Amino acid sequence: MEVAEALRKTQEWFGERGIETARLDAELLLGHVLGLPRLALYTSFDRPLNRDETDAFRELVRRRANREPVAYLLGEREFYGRTFGVDARVLIPRPDTETLVDAVLEQLDDDESGVVLDYGTGSGAIAITLAAERPSCRVLAVDLSPDALDVARANAATHGLEARVGFLRSDGLERVPARFRGGLVAVVANPPYIADDERGGLMPDVRDYEPAAALFAGRDPLLHYRRLAADASAWLAPGGLLAVEVGAGMADAVSGLCEGAGWTDVTVRADLGGIDRVVCARSAR
Repeated sequence: MEVAEALRKTQEWFGERGIETARLDAELLLGHVLGLPRLALYTSFDRPLNRDETDAFRELVRRRANREPVAYLLGEREFYGRTFGVDARVLIPRPDTETLVDAVLEQLDDDESGVVLDYGTGSGAIAITLAAERPSCRVLAVDLSPDALDVARANAATHGLEARVGFLRSDGLERVPARFRGGLVAVVANPPYIADDERGGLMPDVRDYEPAAALFAGRDPLLHYRRLAADASAWLAPGGLLAVEVGAGMADAVSGLCEGAGWTDVTVRADLGGIDRVVCARSAR
């Protein structure tokens, strides 16, 4: 089987199974097996696959047809121009979350030397990106999952940022050392915000493979926003920044929680799709 035939058959196979990104997925998986960038496949249509390559590709195609996410099959995902290792222990970073990073970077000076806390770090994509984009800044990455922290530590090492990104197992702010209290320059969060009763409406790629603890907030999708609105100010320096990603249709409710808890300068930022995606506020302390 040659490259062109492998792509064509795989695209058709994926399409029959309702995979909307059939061609893209086929190219990414075949490029991964052959060690070629996607564009190079188009100059290699006549290249035959050997037995090992064919077997490896077929196995990836089988798994993708069962709706396993491509990022897990490849073992990586690009975020903010950098590559992060991902697997089933962590949520796959989304382009929407780059809007959160943009919002934070706009409000942190280029020479910011304080400490930012990443609440629920997962793969570490937010924490590591902020550390990379603000070289004088330090980041404390917090997560309840030890498995997620292992992935995040590996990503920090890959990007040479182990010295400026620290990791802590904690349920939110619960176990953050007291020395940080009242001194953080920002608390950043992309917490679980899907209610349990919305599980059935998710794509199987998400529902069946990504870690439930990183997706679902129980019966109250505002759970973590309530906690942050009530507690984060005490950990921030006066005028410190709270920046959170929110689900579609949640921005007004989260803004209201912040305003009700005494936060100031509450603003909302839309993502590239026009959905209100990020709420920012300043501590009034």
